[in-house]
Amino acid sequence: MIGIYIRVSTVTQAKDGYSLSAQKERLESFCKAQGWSDYKFYIEEGISAKSDKRPVYQKMMEHVKQGKIKTVLVYKLDRIMRSIGDLDRMIRTLEEYDCAFKSATEPFDTKSATGKLFIYMVGAFAQWEIELSSERIQMALEEKVSKGQRVGNIPYPFDLGENEKLIPNEKRTRRTLEIIDKYESGMSTGKIAEYMQNTETTDKNWRPNTIMRLLKNPALCGDTRWNDKVYKNTHKGIISRERFNKIQIMLKDRADNRLKNVKSTYLFRGIIACPSCGNKLNVNRYIRKRADGSVYQSATYGCPPCSKKRQFNKDIGEKRFLNALYEYMKNVEVEEIKDVEVKNDKPNYIDRYKKIERIRERYQRAWANELMSDEEFKKRMDETATEYEVLKRKVENYEEEKPINVKEIKNVVTMFNNNFKMLTTHEKQKFISTFIREIKFELIPQKPNRPDRSKRGKELVVITDIKFY
Repeated sequence: MIGIYIRVSTVTQAKDGYSLSAQKERLESFCKAQGWSDYKFYIEEGISAKSDKRPVYQKMMEHVKQGKIKTVLVYKLDRIMRSIGDLDRMIRTLEEYDCAFKSATEPFDTKSATGKLFIYMVGAFAQWEIELSSERIQMALEEKVSKGQRVGNIPYPFDLGENEKLIPNEKRTRRTLEIIDKYESGMSTGKIAEYMQNTETTDKNWRPNTIMRLLKNPALCGDTRWNDKVYKNTHKGIISRERFNKIQIMLKDRADNRLKNVKSTYLFRGIIACPSCGNKLNVNRYIRKRADGSVYQSATYGCPPCSKKRQFNKDIGEKRFLNALYEYMKNVEVEEIKDVEVKNDKPNYIDRYKKIERIRERYQRAWANELMSDEEFKKRMDETATEYEVLKRKVENYEEEKPINVKEIKNVVTMFNNNFKMLTTHEKQKFISTFIREIKFELIPQKPNRPDRSKRGKELVVITDIKFY
């Protein structure tokens, strides 16, 4: 929710014309132009901004701390704060609770030191000096990290050795490799945390988030992440960088597909792509009775959104996909597969997105300086809104391609053809979740087995492509 703070004193209202109604009208127009509909006004009348001891302001900040407000919007900075000390305290509180601060008429950016300098400009040179000092410390720490010296907490599998460098701890390395093996085989972070909590002899408290942080830490492959930048080869890792990158892809895939802990084993959960929209098919379990009275269960895969639109309204049994997988892997010509290097040139839409973002910022500045009417501002923002949102999602979901490792793919295909049919259902699920990231398929029309009963036969499931981890 957007928290819109409006304040006016009697003197200011008479002198500058910043009446409550004028501010409210302008801020409402600003929200509409931005496409924001979820907002709430916090209106303070006849109270000075010399102190932050204002009832409505305090109420708003309490809502920030409760997580109800994610952005505080004002008409001008002096509407909310005039005291440098109180302003500093407010900015720090907003940062602590991940709440953005935005002025409709001033281009403030509280995420950078320069942006903060703008906000504190009315007498905030002392604050600026603090920021510069902080940056100097930051540079010193970054230099320390680049030399391989550890800054911050010591990750679980490591100890701090000579020259303040990380060295693998033998026992904890074994446990960490055990965690990685279990995750790669399809076990959830929740189950792994439960296992570690029951078997680990240290006093460490294992939770799903603990496992997630451990798996995401590039220290595993010998790198160090500091301030969103990764420094490579700072110490000896416990796994290869290729294996670490594979784990990151698995983490993203399973988060996107919201894998849940279920008692039943579904071989292809979160792996088969809808031929219409490209999203992963949903899985549904069904139970059947045999003629002898015994019960068995299996699953079907479908795409509810496409089914509603009548684009892909099939529910396909798991066995049909399994047979298609057998056929695909049997016919893969591994000798024809060649190593593929990836250049990973950034797509053009990233530059286009940045350009539109700059254009929208210029519109905002023109509106703030009253060089553009409310109607014109909304019109211009609406003209770029659709493309801006589409490109924003594409940029957020952009993922660099990785090179194809022929040797690994050949090993997977060979293992599959030699051993897969002999595995149990649970072992098959582990194999698929470990090595296969995505399966694409198509349905081929078939003649009916009984033309007297049906004009069309059951389509043949044909796998067209498999993306391996």
